[in-house]
Amino acid sequence: MSATLKSQATIIGAILLGLSAGINAAQAYRIHSLTGATPASTLVGRAADPLEGYGLDGQPTVVTLRGAVPTVVYFFSPSCAWCRENWPNIAALRAAANGRYRVLAVSSARDLRPLLDEAAPGIDAVEGISENTVQAFQVRRTPRTLVVSTDGLITHDWLGAYTPRIERQIEDLFGVALPGVHPTSAVAARAR
Repeated sequence: MSATLKSQATIIGAILLGLSAGINAAQAYRIHSLTGATPASTLVGRAADPLEGYGLDGQPTVVTLRGAVPTVVYFFSPSCAWCRENWPNIAALRAAANGRYRVLAVSSARDLRPLLDEAAPGIDAVEGISENTVQAFQVRRTPRTLVVSTDGLITHDWLGAYTPRIERQIEDLFGVALPGVHPTSAVAARAR
């Protein structure tokens, strides 16, 4: 092979290696942004509007978030892979509540009883939420977890799947142990 061809092959190899590194960095950033719950603090400090939608019995309902105990509100979508990965955490949070707080699953989808009975048996839920609720809580992406104080103020707001940092914050706040998020290969494939 001539010196010119070797030189060209080296240059092409370096270019391809650089492109590969750039693509890998972009993919890593994308995966981190999908899995990393980012603070969505625009709601913190605001009064929580009532949730308008339907109960699991199909009847219209309005749920006021002010009450005797704080409320954890988990906005999710049945088709959201990261929402499904968070369900063990939500189920653990609900199981550890012991009347200290309530956990409420909220979605714009309907007919969620089979999913919820499997994912978090006995969880309270509001389905088919109104456009007013979507706008009031800025539900543009899921999963989203809010904590509402007894006086109806939003005190915490997390967007995304539970990263170790978010898990620790929730564990410290509620004194619970969460199982964590362990993406399945199907979820990891969707993140690519």
